[in-house]
Amino acid sequence: MPSPKLRVLIVEDSKFFAVAIHHRLKVFGNLECVFIENYADAKKLLKQQGSEYFVALLDLCLPDAREGEIVELMNKYDIPSIIFSSNFDREFLDHYYAMGVIDCIPKDSPASLDYCISLVKRLMLNREINILVVEDSIIARKILCTQLARQLVNVIEACDGKEALKLMEKHHPIHLVLTDYNMPNMDGFELTRKLRCKYSKDQLPIIGMSSHTEGEYAVQFLKLGANDFIHKPFSYEELLCRVSQNLDIYCLIEELKKSVYVDELTGLNNRRFLLEYGDELFNNKDNRAEGLTVAMVDIDHFKNINDTYGHHMGDDVLAKVSENLQRHLVDKDLVARIGGEEFCVILHDKNADEAMGILEKIRMSVAQDSVSISEKEIKVTVSIGMCNHAEEDFGAMLKIADEALYNAKDHGRNCLRVA
Repeated sequence: MPSPKLRVLIVEDSKFFAVAIHHRLKVFGNLECVFIENYADAKKLLKQQGSEYFVALLDLCLPDAREGEIVELMNKYDIPSIIFSSNFDREFLDHYYAMGVIDCIPKDSPASLDYCISLVKRLMLNREINILVVEDSIIARKILCTQLARQLVNVIEACDGKEALKLMEKHHPIHLVLTDYNMPNMDGFELTRKLRCKYSKDQLPIIGMSSHTEGEYAVQFLKLGANDFIHKPFSYEELLCRVSQNLDIYCLIEELKKSVYVDELTGLNNRRFLLEYGDELFNNKDNRAEGLTVAMVDIDHFKNINDTYGHHMGDDVLAKVSENLQRHLVDKDLVARIGGEEFCVILHDKNADEAMGILEKIRMSVAQDSVSISEKEIKVTVSIGMCNHAEEDFGAMLKIADEALYNAKDHGRNCLRVA
């Protein structure tokens, strides 16, 4: 079932500007824009629909509300606001940021529309983002968390480096860490050092903070592996820009990884990921001792399905089998599509009998499933080859599982064979 569309309220008396915003936002697909031209209509609409909008884009100077009353109206319904204005006086900006506005965008700049669209996209993504704030000052931490929550991220709090490390294990995933330098028990330098032992810069952005005026604190944070540094005290706007920029870079890297390691059709990891993961896993002696099972799974007579019903039907079968495989595995296990109709399954902490039980359930479940085409139900089966004994390397286990798969094919298909 597709996820419901997010609603964006645009209160703007310039139809040209409102249409331009909508034209740019519609590329996201899962956004629904609602246009209102004045304060009175906005008030009437919200009385009927309440706070159904995830964000509002507001013109501060409306025909019937020229003093920014529209922001107070949005606050009444807990709708986060982005405002457009040509006034960038510091006192003016501070007034609206104090009211909880996410950002203030100039209306007369050609780059304004681009910035607005990127900000809305960032806010959409932020709903799934977890940020860990590490700060020993309760007051400073609460202010920082409030400002981050305004950006629609999920915020987790820690009072020092030691608590931060515990929370990193408890809350997964953490997408960004904001850490102060001067803290009891474990300072920001040591926390950054320990985090970098486990997470690379592209896996976990870290932003260091300090009120020390000496430049070496920023340099030391960066040398220890922090992605960025903010000197305290900083403005809300600087926090917004730096956090958004680091998250944008993080998300771009994740998209790049996905294009390299994920099979586009099924959403499973691909052969390249499997081989790198398997080698890394097998080289870890602790994991090697954990009853590792490698299994090869192949869809029977898949070429006949493509030849008879077309490749679009073959794609449906691949997607259906992929879903079935994932349904029978736990988080620690892995399934990858390694080419054509062939998959590889890695099971952890299972003896031979337990692994066979899981793989047999998969085989029977696939056989019971069906794929619909033109009101016709098509049944498919899979053959499985399994290796449960440790070899010299992951490639050797993969080869043995593949030989067991050929054995299953030779014995009539739709069966499991163990090497």
